[in-house]
Amino acid sequence: MSTRIGQMRLKLRDELVKLGTPGTWDHIVEQQGMFSFTGLTPVQVERCEKEHGVYLVGSGRISVAGLNEGNYQRVAKAFDEVVRNA
Repeated sequence: MSTRIGQMRLKLRDELVKLGTPGTWDHIVEQQGMFSFTGLTPVQVERCEKEHGVYLVGSGRISVAGLNEGNYQRVAKAFDEVVRNA
């Protein structure tokens, strides 16, 4: 399972870089475990939930274990949109 989580961390970071999402996202791959601090603000977290159906803890932590091949791109697009607009 730790291998899959590591791969999802890489894919999420790479997708954010590909989208040109403002900021640096290396901290996602530098962390370990089932959760990752994203750096999103409470306002951005709320927008992720309301506008995109992407749920995080209010502090901006996300369950990396919940990412998979079918949703990491959607999550990255949601992060990109809220970073640019919230």
